[in-house]
Amino acid sequence: MFHSIAALRALAAFWVLAAHCMIWGGWYGVPLPSPKYAVDLFMMISGFLMVAQADARGTAEPLSQGRNRLRFWLRRYFRLAPAYYLALGLAVVTAPYFLAGYQALQDLNPSAWEHEAVYRPASIEYSLSNVLLHLSFVFGMLPQWSATTMLPDWSLGLEMQFYAVFPFLLLAFDRWKVKALIAAVAVSLLLAWLARRHLVITEQSLLVLKLHQFLAGMLICRAKTWRMVAVAMLFAALDRRLAPPLLALAMSVMVHRESLGLLPAWLRGRWIHFASEMSYAVYLFHGFLISAFGLAIAHSTLLKQWSPPVRVAAMFGFVTVGSYAFAWVVYRWIELPGIEWGRQLSQRLLATATGTPGSPAGDR
Repeated sequence: MFHSIAALRALAAFWVLAAHCMIWGGWYGVPLPSPKYAVDLFMMISGFLMVAQADARGTAEPLSQGRNRLRFWLRRYFRLAPAYYLALGLAVVTAPYFLAGYQALQDLNPSAWEHEAVYRPASIEYSLSNVLLHLSFVFGMLPQWSATTMLPDWSLGLEMQFYAVFPFLLLAFDRWKVKALIAAVAVSLLLAWLARRHLVITEQSLLVLKLHQFLAGMLICRAKTWRMVAVAMLFAALDRRLAPPLLALAMSVMVHRESLGLLPAWLRGRWIHFASEMSYAVYLFHGFLISAFGLAIAHSTLLKQWSPPVRVAAMFGFVTVGSYAFAWVVYRWIELPGIEWGRQLSQRLLATATGTPGSPAGDR
């Protein structure tokens, strides 16, 4: 287990939650960088972990074989899909309340939202087409559908696209080293330029817009010199923002210190481990708690009279406690069974292909 990566994953989820509380609460008085940077960090973590897991399986599961690529995709699908489908189902079933809560928060601060073109609760419609596109994860490749649920699922569309190409990226990396990743970045930047010229981009759910962040994480995992870390930072800096390359550097330093046994003990503690395990569900479901707080405000004259800082503080406490409590339930009863289903299916696939039992547990 990479304790350093677990700590960064816990940080990213908490960062998104805190920033969203301030955004929707109407007071961004704490100098916390945009939650978009936290999502960039999630992408780097994903790239890192995919390489680390592929290396751990080594020659036992070479991704050059088609059945092993299928096993990889099955595991990743069952890691993400069950909890996401629950979130999407809750959004659809509770739509009148879920959207009304967000609308109430926007109504408290109309000047801040009057030019908002993406996150408009009144424009959200959970049509059959919308739901089916999200169930299939195809929505990530269709920019007009990337922000049509009020869930933070645009990044999940990115993840699924990355999983589709990751085995081929890793094989190319193994053969041509950094040159392969540079070529992938060059092609993705060209396609990103074409996409921005000819498509209306609401959220950056197209892989070509963010592939360089995943590749930065892949490179950090394989980095044996600080020169390779510098290349990873360069990849992360292609968004022309300062935070992503600094996050890439921080990840590299933490992983390096952990390899030397110098990671602080508290970063290896059970609370960091807990927050890391809860991170995916916290990311997915904290918006429901934000919406619920908005509904409470809509029906309470007292809450409407609170100043924005007090309102954000109260929202933060409510959303944090509620999100981590609900995340534990989702992790225990949805995520872990989903991981196990993916592991069993991948084992059965291997057993069918070889006539022998599948690999032992560890497909997480």
